[in-house]
Amino acid sequence: MARDYSTYEVTGYDDQGKIKFIHLREGDFVLPVEIKGDDLLKIKKMMELNPGVTVIIHAAVDQKRMRLLEVDGYSLRKEDI
Repeated sequence: MARDYSTYEVTGYDDQGKIKFIHLREGDFVLPVEIKGDDLLKIKKMMELNPGVTVIIHAAVDQKRMRLLEVDGYSLRKEDI
């Protein structure tokens, strides 16, 4: 089954409960997407080590179940002020 990959801006994360989420911006919407494994640790580290920088991921998301399937790549974007 082929996966559809898109680029998302990570706006935050929630790792307090049993199920972990990252918040992905897609257009005007922010989607809470379930995440498992090392991907959350990588995203948290990037956000903590680079304050003021936006984390961008290229990933496949199961839109029906709101679950992250696979991350293909990460990048950082610094906002010009």
